[in-house]
This record gives sequence, structure tokens and C-alpha cells, in this order.
Amino acid sequence: MDPVTGTDTLPMGLLRGFGMRHGMDVPAQVMTPDIAHQLVVMATVWDVTHDAIVLTDGANRIVAVNPAFERVTGYREQEVLGHTTAMLASGKHPQSFYAAMWGALQSEGKWEGEVLNRRKDGSIYPERLRITALYDKGSGEVINYLATFADLSQQKAAQRKAVRLASFDQLTGLPNQLLLRDRAGQAIAQAHGAKHQMALLVLDLDHFKAVNDSLGHAGGDELLRHISRALVSVAAPTETVSRRGGDEFVFLFPRADVANLRLIAQRVLVALADPFTVNGREAVVSASIGVAVYPTDGDNFDTLLTNAESAMYQAKDAGRRCVRFFTEEMNQGARDRMALVGDLARATKRGELRLHYQPLVNLVSSEIIGAEALVRWERPGMGLVPPGMFIPVAESTGLIAEIGEWVLNEACKQIRLWVDQGLGQLKVAVNVSALQFRQGLLEQQVSEALRLSGCDPRLLELELTESTLMVQPEEVMAVIRRLKQRGVQLSIDDFGTGYSSLAYLRKLAVDKIKIDQSFVRDLTVDPDGAAIVRAVIQMARSLGLRTLGEGVETQVNRRALQVLGCDYAQGYFFGKPMPANEFEALVRRNSA
Repeated sequence: MDPVTGTDTLPMGLLRGFGMRHGMDVPAQVMTPDIAHQLVVMATVWDVTHDAIVLTDGANRIVAVNPAFERVTGYREQEVLGHTTAMLASGKHPQSFYAAMWGALQSEGKWEGEVLNRRKDGSIYPERLRITALYDKGSGEVINYLATFADLSQQKAAQRKAVRLASFDQLTGLPNQLLLRDRAGQAIAQAHGAKHQMALLVLDLDHFKAVNDSLGHAGGDELLRHISRALVSVAAPTETVSRRGGDEFVFLFPRADVANLRLIAQRVLVALADPFTVNGREAVVSASIGVAVYPTDGDNFDTLLTNAESAMYQAKDAGRRCVRFFTEEMNQGARDRMALVGDLARATKRGELRLHYQPLVNLVSSEIIGAEALVRWERPGMGLVPPGMFIPVAESTGLIAEIGEWVLNEACKQIRLWVDQGLGQLKVAVNVSALQFRQGLLEQQVSEALRLSGCDPRLLELELTESTLMVQPEEVMAVIRRLKQRGVQLSIDDFGTGYSSLAYLRKLAVDKIKIDQSFVRDLTVDPDGAAIVRAVIQMARSLGLRTLGEGVETQVNRRALQVLGCDYAQGYFFGKPMPANEFEALVRRNSA
């Protein structure tokens, strides 16, 4: 009985034909059941294996192929029988490659390696090939070659995808920092050996969060792709443009001429100068650039990158949309900035923040009607830190949201305390950051501050900049409307320095416009400035809004504002920002 088929009659003709087709001449008289069983097993393996199998004669002419060969190559068995395996050659290997292959077969009887071959449709694919020589036991001559191979196309594609995922930014397709680091290492080694310079240029987009918020998540991603293409168009083929993440990009110049780096950086800025169109809307962006050069600014990737970033922050501090080169002073500045950020992050919890109050005065009656609450930081060992040193840092790091919440709570508590002390209905103005809006924090923070303090909402005034109102305007307006329904007042700070749109003034039902101090200070010496102030006051009056002039330092400025019809004013002429107890004393003297 056949142990495979379970029948008494073996398919002797089929087995003999299979054996002969594969170069195994099995005479009928020796076709024992055991041999028949082995041939059945071999036939089954031949047909079901996923690896392609080719059997040739000693002259390398194909005598048999299995079904997997047909699937991989696209050739039917009848099309290849009698041909040599050279018909599968891709033409991608030099003759020396095949010479080495046949040399190994002749000397060792086997060869294994990767080969590029060609399918019937002309497409080239990689395969893992193993060839074994089969010898005649009597003569020792090669009678067959048995080749097996596996198609590596999918494996290679998966490897390429894995490399791309690991080495390239998925949003823009640019090299990521991992690949940048590798290329920079090679560039540094080459620069060291050839005694030339290389450079890193760090580019950070200015105010990108505001632009991104206005476009939405998908629009922001599309804008980054536009920007990436613009940056790549500036780079030479030997240079690398990388995205580190967010809105920061890095250029690698393997061979840098310092004299030309500034021109190259300017070309990068120019590439971003024209508006980008995203979903039918124009988006305008600018960038700040920092440059570090090997070997003067660092001898390794991390140092160069850190120093280029320090230079980039210097460009931002210089007004943005410009280029700065690293110096050692910047390095110290970066360390100081890191220390400042670390201390500032703990300032609220350590109770180091203070509120000072600058008087707001009625220009007609000279009465103090309230104050603007201004945060101060008493840094241990350094005294009061000027706001200009820590407020921009708080805004750029996101700490301004936590500080803003603290200011709201303290201001509301102080309002309620002054009412309880009989000091009157003093309004307190609090500056609100764009980040509090973007994070959806403002409404909750205001509500909680009012609840905890028991403060009258009508005595709290929120000061917003024009640029804040233009970020996600619909969401901003919805929040402002709900706060105003509770009685909270609203003023526009630094009016005239931003968009100055009448549309949002009407939609938001603004209560007060604060005229920027840059106009007020030159009121009596600059005719254009005076004309602007007059126009703002007249416009506000026609809309039923009150006006306040900032930065009043002299009696002349005070009188000029009063003549033009301005309602309120603040500035050093009336009083500097001061602690709450000093402000209380000033109010009592003023009302005596």
C-alpha cells in the first residue's frame, strides 16, 4: 500500500515521468514503494513551496521549474525549457559578478547571494539565490544545477519604508534630525580631514502658532509643506534641508564659505517673503535664522546645533526676520536664558510674583478711577526683574498662561479687598495673552477668579492686543461675548499698532480703546501722530467707546489729550506702577 495515497496501486507512470523530468531516471524494476513514496513527497514539495526552483542540466539549460518560479518571473514553464538562465539576467551586474559566481560553483559546488533579475514584463526585482551543483557519482561530472530563490521585493520595500520612517519627517518628507545628525557627522569628518569649514543654519518661523491657529490643523500642515518646498528650492544638491519638528528647520552646508553664508541666509529669507496660498487663503510668514560654523563655533553636531539655536534666538530678540551668527557671548546668553526659564517656571509656586498697580485717571476730573495690574517678578538674589526681561520669555515658553491665571486671581482678590475697605469702585485692568485664548483657558480662568474672590465682574477689565483678536476670531468673539454677558469689561491695548479693524470693534462691543504710547509721547511734536490720535478719539466717540492715552509723562501731553477729547490716561505723570499699599495711599490722598 502506498503510505502517502493509501492505495494499493502506485501511480508508477506519473512518478517515473516526474523523476525523468527532473533528471532522475528511475527504471521500473527499481521503482519500489519506498522510492515511489519519496518521489511523491518531492513532487508535493516541488509544487507547494513558496521558493522558486529551477533545475538545469550541466550546460545550464533549464529542464524544469516549479509553480513558484512561474509566479515570481511571469514565465510559463514551456517558455523557458531549453533556455539558459541567462534569459533572466537584468543587465545590472557586471560580467565579473557572474564570473565570480561560476568560479565558486566550479570550486565549491555552491553559491549564494543577492541577484537582480528581470521578469517577463521587464520589471527588475531582487532575489535571494542559492545554487547547488549535482554530480554524477560515477564520473564526478556536474549533471544538474539546482537553483532556489526568493523574491525580496516586498522585504526590500518594507526595509526602505522602515528607513524612511526612521530617517525622514512624515509631514514634509524632509530628512529628520536622526538623518541630519548622520550627515553632519560625515560632513564634520570631511571638513576636519580637508581643513575646510562647514555650517549649520537653524531657521525658526516667526509667530507661526498664530498663523497655524488661523488656518486650522490641516491648513497649518499644508503651509509647512509649502514652506519645505520653498526651502529645498534654495538648497544645492549637496546641502541638506531638515525639519526638526514644529516650525523649526535646519540647513546643513557640508562645505561653507563664511563670506557667502550671509548671502545664502538672505536668499532663504527671500524664499519665504512671498505669501503662500493655502486653501484659497494667503498666509504670510517670516523667519529668524541663526548660523554656527565648524570648527570655530563647535567641533561636533550637538554643539553646533545648540550654538546655531542661540544665534537664532538672538535674531528673534533683534526684531525677527533677520540673520545672526553665533558668538561666545550668545552662548553665555543662552545659558542665562535657560536659567531664567527654569527659575521663572517655579516663580508662581514659590510665591515670587508680585502685582503692581499703575493709576488710570479721568482727564476731566483728575480722579483715579482704577489701575492697570502689572506683574513683577522678585527673583531670589536679583531683586525685581524688569518685565521686558521675563515677559517675552514667558510668552515664548508658554509659561505666560500660568502667570496670566495667577494675575487674574490676584487682581480679582485685590478688587474685592479694596471694595471691602471702602476705597470705592476701582476698576482693575488685566492684560490677557493670546496663549490663554489659544489653549481655551481664558473663560475658565476668569470665571474661577471671579468665583473665588467674590469680585464684581464689572470692575474687572480685560486688555487684549489687536493681534490676539485676529487669531481664531470666531472663537475669540464667542468667549468675549460670554464674558461680557457676565459684566466683564473689555479694552483694546496698543490700538493703532496692529490691524486696527473697525469690524471687530463693532462685533466685540469693545468698551475702551487704549491709544498706544508711541503716538501719545509725540503728540505735540509730530503732526501725523496728532492726526492719528485725533482720528482714533473721534472714531471711538462715534462708536460710543471710551479712550485712554498711554505713556503720559508730561503736563503738555496730558493737556493735549484732554483738548482732543480723550477720556482717560495713564503714565508716569500720574504715577508709576506701585505695590497695592502705595496705590491705596495715593487713592486716599487723591480723594481727600
